[in-house]
Amino acid sequence: MNITINPKYESLSPFIQTLPDVFETTGIVLHNKRNVVKRFDLEGMALVVKRYKIPLLFQRIDYTFCRPSKAKRAYLFALRLIELGIQTPEPIAFIECKKGGVFRQGYFVSTLTEHPDVKSNLNRLENDKKFFDSLIDYFIFIHDKGFLHGDTNLTNFLFHLEDGDYHFEVIDINRSHFKEHPSKSDCLNNLMRITRDRNLSRRVVEAYANRRGWNPEEAVSFVAQQIDKYEQKRKARQFYKDHFKRK
Repeated sequence: MNITINPKYESLSPFIQTLPDVFETTGIVLHNKRNVVKRFDLEGMALVVKRYKIPLLFQRIDYTFCRPSKAKRAYLFALRLIELGIQTPEPIAFIECKKGGVFRQGYFVSTLTEHPDVKSNLNRLENDKKFFDSLIDYFIFIHDKGFLHGDTNLTNFLFHLEDGDYHFEVIDINRSHFKEHPSKSDCLNNLMRITRDRNLSRRVVEAYANRRGWNPEEAVSFVAQQIDKYEQKRKARQFYKDHFKRK
């Protein structure tokens, strides 16, 4: 195993070293689909451990010799976000398990944030102008910092109200990108997957473009075209998956 622990949390080392052995039978499941996310309570702290799905062989080779695993990226990206002043759960550790010298599976450990996500509060987003405006300002803020979230689904943006102001933080960041000066197309592309609701998407893009001083109709048209392309690719992938399953 390759284990990296945030020096601030060195006292958790004995627990972290045993994680691959105890993960399956301990902890409280928070999410169980492609990846498994569990909560652990330790030394008065609530921790989140994300165990990533075992990747395909070519991906395992890629993570061994060419680029960081998802677990390592999640850890390093979280440290970078904190340096940039972008809130995200504090990274505690990552683990890379190998078999035969080749990467097999990764774990990412962080502090737990129990704030709700934006997607589960769409009614607030629709009806609370301050909340809506704050979210648009937040997207501009992270883009200006050079951060392009790899999956801008609104479930990956948490929020809370403090002293009358809305504050946001990001999760599930391992597929993200950092770019010193994102272009207009970079920023608009990054808004593409916020929601499948075309009306809400239009509202978000219009408001974002207006804040930027860009032509809102051009921005909405650009994002709509990108969504159409994405949906076509997604349907094609699903068609081929279903086809080969029948074979």
